[in-house]
Amino acid sequence: MPSSGESPAAARPRLTPAAFARRAAGLGRGERLTVIGLTRDGVGAMLAAGEVDRGVLLVASEDLHSSAAVIDRLLDDLAELALVRWPDWPGRDGSIPDAATSGASAPWLKAAGAEAASGRPPRFRRMTRALEFEQLLRAVDASSVILVAEVDPVSPARARAVIEALEWCAGRGAACVLALPAEPPDTPPYDRTLYGACTIGRALAPVAERFIAPRSQAHPASEAERRVEAALAKDPELTGLFSGNEIVQVAGHGQQPRVDLVCRRHRIVVEIDGPEHQVNPKFRRDRHRDYELLVAGYLVLRLTNDEVADDLQRAIEKIRAVVRLRLHPSSGDTTR
Repeated sequence: MPSSGESPAAARPRLTPAAFARRAAGLGRGERLTVIGLTRDGVGAMLAAGEVDRGVLLVASEDLHSSAAVIDRLLDDLAELALVRWPDWPGRDGSIPDAATSGASAPWLKAAGAEAASGRPPRFRRMTRALEFEQLLRAVDASSVILVAEVDPVSPARARAVIEALEWCAGRGAACVLALPAEPPDTPPYDRTLYGACTIGRALAPVAERFIAPRSQAHPASEAERRVEAALAKDPELTGLFSGNEIVQVAGHGQQPRVDLVCRRHRIVVEIDGPEHQVNPKFRRDRHRDYELLVAGYLVLRLTNDEVADDLQRAIEKIRAVVRLRLHPSSGDTTR
C-alpha cells in the first residue's frame, strides 16, 4: 500500500528494461502484467531487445469497439501465424504435430494440418472461440505465446474492449501484457488492471545522444562534404557522431570558425579541403585555425577533395581511426 500522501502511481515499482523483459518472460499460464508508460510497440521492442525465449504477439485492436471483435481479430491473426509457421508446429513429427507433445487435440491437429498443408489458415468458425483459441495458441508456440495489447488510457469504452478481451485470453491460459501509454484514472475499467502494475525506469542518455542533427548541413557547394556526410550516416559505428557546417567555439573574441564536420562528443573536427586551401592566404589561415581548435581541445583531421573522390572508404577509415583514438587514447592501435 502506498504511504500516506503518496499516490498509487508514485508507489509503482520501476523496472529496468532488462528486468521488465525477464518479468514478462516469466509470466505463467493465465498470468497478466500491466506496464504504464509504454505503447504496445514499445513493449514489443523491449521484449525483442531482451531476447525473450518465448513467442510474443502484438495484439491488433485498432478500430475495434468490442471484446468479441478483438478476440475474433486475434483468432484470425493466430490462424495466419499458424499457417506461416507450418509445418514447424511444436511437437510435429511427420506430417502432423504430435498431440501428446503439443497439448493440442488430435482431431484439431489433423484438420488444421490439412488446412495448412493446402495453404489455408486453420480457422474453424464453427468451433467455440475458447477451444479454437487454445488450439491455435499451442500450435504457434507450445511454451505459450505472450500476448501484448495496448489499452487506451483516455477512453474507457475503447479500453474496456481490450481489457475484457485480454481477461478472456488469460482465462484460457494465455500470458498477457497490458500496455498503458499513460497513467489512467483508478476507475472502471482500469481499476482491475492496475494491481501489481509497473513502470519502466530509464537512465537519461547523454545530451549528444538525445540531439537529432538536421538531415544535412554540408556546404551546398561541396560535393566532397556531402559524400563524406552521407557515408558517415550509413556507417554503424560513426552514424550520429558528426554534424556538418557548424560553428565551434574557441578562445578569443574574433570570428568563431565554421568547420566542415564536427563531433562534439569526442571533440573531433574534420576539414575537407579543395585545392584553394593549398596556397596562401587560405593555407596560412587554416594553420592558425587548426591551432585555435587544438587549444580548444579539438583534434583536427584534414582530408582533401581528391582523397574523398579517389577512395571514399579510406577517408572514412581515417575518421574512424581518429574517433577510436579519442575513445582509447592509451592505445596506439585504432584498428581493433
